Amino acid sequence: MTFALLARRFPAVAAAVESAGPASELELRAGPVPALALGGLQLESRFAPEEEAALQARLVPATATTATVYGTAQGSLVRALLARPTLVHLRVVVLNPRSLGALLAHLPCEDWLGDPRLALELPGADEELACPFAATPGELALATGAGARLADLVRLELATPFLRRNLRARAPALQERIAANLARFGADAPVDGLFGARPGASLCVAAAGPTLAEHYDELRARAHELVAVDAALKPLLAADIVPAFVVTQDAHEEGMRRVFSVAHARLAESTLVWFPEVVGEVMARWPGPRRLAWSESELHRAVPARRAAAVLFTSGSVVHPATDLAVRLGARRVEFFGADFALCGGRSHVAGAAWERAAGAVAGATVLDAAGGSVPSLPNLVGYLRDLERYVARHPEVEFVQRSRAGAAIRGARGPEGVHAA
Repeated sequence: MTFALLARRFPAVAAAVESAGPASELELRAGPVPALALGGLQLESRFAPEEEAALQARLVPATATTATVYGTAQGSLVRALLARPTLVHLRVVVLNPRSLGALLAHLPCEDWLGDPRLALELPGADEELACPFAATPGELALATGAGARLADLVRLELATPFLRRNLRARAPALQERIAANLARFGADAPVDGLFGARPGASLCVAAAGPTLAEHYDELRARAHELVAVDAALKPLLAADIVPAFVVTQDAHEEGMRRVFSVAHARLAESTLVWFPEVVGEVMARWPGPRRLAWSESELHRAVPARRAAAVLFTSGSVVHPATDLAVRLGARRVEFFGADFALCGGRSHVAGAAWERAAGAVAGATVLDAAGGSVPSLPNLVGYLRDLERYVARHPEVEFVQRSRAGAAIRGARGPEGVHAA
């Protein structure tokens, strides 16, 4: 009866549930309120599901007339929002059709499934978050296909307030650092003076992922086309590769000393693109030209000397401004080397990088590689990947290529064989 209601109201979702087939490793766990578990992941509380749902529903303002829910779980969150008389439309995005099938087969859900305000949908391939929204944590972990990318975006959005609070707490010290750097190095030319310097070029962006080492021979011949992130500099120099540009952004003092513990004399022809919160000694020791860049962060927007024209895209990883620099230089093709966003071979970084460590045991997330296989990753790396994919989507005029099959597939970029990542 429940599946018939689904098929009548939402035939595309019903077809996806049928195609997914029955859930494996399914449990119906006993308790004051029975709870479904798939693969050991319990969808809702067995003791206080209504209280849990009320907490999750707080993400949606009480005055909202429309909202989106990511994941059905067992329907408690959907019920909590539909109980609001102000709500006139609730869109529920199915993150895992197999999970929904298990719910339909084992627990009652006709009450919310039949509500005329409800729209049950499958995730779109290029879908962005719709606000206001709430989400069911258990199903974020079970998300598949296009739903997995959406689940990552949900986690990113949920983490944003914490990240902003953390940055505000560090802001006074960083403001002092910025003021000192501008007083000492503020005469450096802004980065926008480089924009358009390589029109129509094919440029390389070297990140510090484990697979970077696979490409040293090629990069040695293409060093004049190379934009490197700071963490990749030491292993690149060790492989006799001197990049044309190096981008540094991190304010971490001891870490940056290790990253830039290199033979600086070889860098006389390399241009350092730096952000104003980095450690001053990095600029002081740099023998080549330097260019000052800014971001759209609250911290930078508060600086009177900030030049809006010299802004590069940033979103947590130095790969972001390195990629934007390549595009702003005029590249029509950008190739990613070592941009793995994954723990390839159980390593965090390429051999010889300052941050290199064995990290397989601490993987807390997964990504898909070029072949569609699952690769261990970390939540922050997944976040950086999704923000890079958003950047790629905003630049259809540029051809992006991911040169490694072992790292994460970058959506919108061609794989090693020229196929776009789905």
